[in-house]
Amino acid sequence: MDSTFYFSKQYTKLKEAIFDILLQNGMKKTTMDMVASKLSMSKRTLYEIFDNKEQMIKVILEHSHKNHQAELNRIFTSSDTMMEAFFLVLKLHLKIMMRASSDFIMDMDSKYAKMRSHYDDQNNDWQRSVLEMIKIGIRQGVFSKDIKYPILVRMFNIQMESLKRMEEFLPKDVTLSEAFNTVSIAFLRSIATEQGLKVLEEIRKKYPSESTDNNQIK
Repeated sequence: MDSTFYFSKQYTKLKEAIFDILLQNGMKKTTMDMVASKLSMSKRTLYEIFDNKEQMIKVILEHSHKNHQAELNRIFTSSDTMMEAFFLVLKLHLKIMMRASSDFIMDMDSKYAKMRSHYDDQNNDWQRSVLEMIKIGIRQGVFSKDIKYPILVRMFNIQMESLKRMEEFLPKDVTLSEAFNTVSIAFLRSIATEQGLKVLEEIRKKYPSESTDNNQIK
């Protein structure tokens, strides 16, 4: 494959399309044949781009993580307050979580756990960045200063990670998105000052639900 291809928009679109396939089917069930068929391309061409399935998955996950980090950075730098930034970040995480099948989540825990350790390291770096953003929120007066954030942020992350894995155990009248919505807003309220609570309510009015399927933080 021509080296210029790897810097093209076509290659970027290909990686994003494969990521959707992985999210929907999980990594174990996704095969090179499946990818080639769903994208209407020959398997030979796919193997010219990726050496094998393992390398393809590694490239796709790295691409997805890089895009995710860029979007998070954009949100944090463009939001009026850190309360708004955290609200939008939680909306973003919900959208991703609702796209991911249980097979994808379980594969990250088991068959591809060796890859997960790499992203856990990156997640630790991200959590350190979150703590710095919280300090800004404290200075802005929207987050309380009397909270042990290193512990709270880690526990909240574990809670969010657990929700998708526990989807089948949720009460029948509670959807995954509703559970995420409830936990997320409860988290923001738990760290908000009196001023922060007012800001949060204004933000919720600013970003009303964009659909009727409750797949948004409201």
